[in-house]
Amino acid sequence: MRHRVIALPLTVVALLVALLGLLAGGSQASGSTASVLLCGLLSASQLAWHGRRLRMSRLLLWPALGWLVLSLLSYLLPEHWVAHASWNRWATHLMPGSYIDDWRPPLLVMLCLTLLGLVLLVRTRANLGAPLLLGVAALSLVGQAIEQVHDHDLLPLTANGPVFVAQACLLLGQSVDILGGWRASRGSIQRALWPSLLLALLTLALWHHQREADELRLRADIEAQGQRLAGRLSSEINAHLAAMRRFTASWSWRDSPPTATQWAHQAELYHHDFRYFLNIAFITPDSRILRVHPGSRINNELLDTRLFDAQPEGREALGRALHDGRVGRTGIISLLQEQPGLIHYLPVIQDDSGRILGAVGVVVGLQAMADTLFRQVGPETTALSLLDGERLLAYQGPAERQGPWRHAAMLDLSGLPLTLVTRPGRDTLLAHRSRLPGITLTAGLSLAYLLYLSLFARHRMLVQHRQVRRSNRELRREVRSRTQLQREIEWLADHDDLTRLPNRRRFMQVLAEHAETRPLSVLLCDVDHFKLINDRHGHLTGDRYLAELGRLGQGVIETAGGVFARFGGEEFVACLPGQDADGAAAVAERLRLALTESGLRHRDGAPLTLSVGVATLETGSLVADDLLQDADEALYRAKSRGRDRVERASPRPGLSTGGV
Repeated sequence: MRHRVIALPLTVVALLVALLGLLAGGSQASGSTASVLLCGLLSASQLAWHGRRLRMSRLLLWPALGWLVLSLLSYLLPEHWVAHASWNRWATHLMPGSYIDDWRPPLLVMLCLTLLGLVLLVRTRANLGAPLLLGVAALSLVGQAIEQVHDHDLLPLTANGPVFVAQACLLLGQSVDILGGWRASRGSIQRALWPSLLLALLTLALWHHQREADELRLRADIEAQGQRLAGRLSSEINAHLAAMRRFTASWSWRDSPPTATQWAHQAELYHHDFRYFLNIAFITPDSRILRVHPGSRINNELLDTRLFDAQPEGREALGRALHDGRVGRTGIISLLQEQPGLIHYLPVIQDDSGRILGAVGVVVGLQAMADTLFRQVGPETTALSLLDGERLLAYQGPAERQGPWRHAAMLDLSGLPLTLVTRPGRDTLLAHRSRLPGITLTAGLSLAYLLYLSLFARHRMLVQHRQVRRSNRELRREVRSRTQLQREIEWLADHDDLTRLPNRRRFMQVLAEHAETRPLSVLLCDVDHFKLINDRHGHLTGDRYLAELGRLGQGVIETAGGVFARFGGEEFVACLPGQDADGAAAVAERLRLALTESGLRHRDGAPLTLSVGVATLETGSLVADDLLQDADEALYRAKSRGRDRVERASPRPGLSTGGV
């Protein structure tokens, strides 16, 4: 909730900035307007997300993502799949007079908005790549800030300030809202994020390099096209100069000016090859136009015109041909045909006498000559300009949508320096741009995303595997502990904790196990005057004496194949399967002697002694209580007869007795 208090105002600011940008941009669609609209849709979707209105968020998000995907396809699809002109036609259907550039945001803006939309689509979950998407969106914002200082008029990469602010607010809003929810998987995020971000950064660097290389290639193509056109124009100029000289030389053998028929026939051959010759005239020595071809209305009106008077700009060039016998050429002048051009005057000198018969005047219309060459280039694709300094002589091309780059090539028109400017149209450049940078960017970022998912999943699996192994170790330890505890409980249920001997319950089980064994003897033992030990030496000494008796008794009884148990207090009991009355009495005697010789003594130095009652079952069924009762009676007799002795049980049917 604390993070949402910060994230919500940021998203509201993004929405307000988008609305202000939309109002400032007007209603006409443009690349900036498209970016503002998309920012508004994403801001509204993010607000719904913050409000946990997921359905509304999705309803706003899907149109924005669809718009962005179509924009991405317009950048990526090859020209032979979907031509740039087709995209423009579809844009015109949406809004007359618009182009595809008006409907798609700049590339880096589109990348940032797409990533922010995908973060909302994956519900900001780290396992679906939300941290990487936010990281690459931040990189795209940094790229936009860097690209602001560069001029990319052909393919803009950034939008205006409001769009940048809206993107930054959206990014900060998402980051603040969800960073707190990633604490549990922070280790996995760090392991997966940094390599993936590095790959994304390298992808952006490679994309930038390829885009710059592609722009250099397009500029080189423009320069090459301009040089080719300039070369063709220069070749054309040289060709028509050589043709004019040949034409003039064809009249040098005559003694008189050509007739109208001769002139029209001969001049037509040259005019057919050079249509930009506005006229080819024969001029007499007094500067009158005697013959002219082609015989158009304007040209026929020039007949008998004295050029020294009608065209003062060409007087010097014409005089050089008529008076000095040298080739004359005017500068670029305004022709009588109402277009800029120049006139070549070539003297017709008689071969025999060297007399100047007149001059051949060839009027070259620069607009017509440029149109002849420019026709090789489509006017809808490239703008071509022929300049004399700053003066425009000829122009062909689109008046709108001109590209950002131009190339100026210098050429020489019979000594006149002219400039041929080539400027391809924007749509032509966009159609010829390489799609490789965009494909590289898309493929590289997709690989970075897949790398993040794989590294994140691998680390999560390792963490889970370690948790499982730790849980297994703890479980095994718990099982061992419980097993040990169970064994101790089971052992304590059947044994005496002080003497480590079987207890009464276990003894009764052993006795029952040997119910069919005959003979079956039982020894019931009691330490003589044991209360004096506790009273005079203390209970700790008494416990030590009992434990020592248990050890001695266990050694003696188990040697005889029996079981020695503590029956309660200072009483002990033994089961001797297979031992008859005599054998049992002998074992009891050994036990008595072992205790007497053990060195355990009373306070007055008297040795610790033991009284034992023996009962043996030779035949019949075992009744444990009866057998123990007989042993207890024998023990009582041993006590009453002075203690420190072994007594056998009194005779009973099915019970063997004897005395010691």
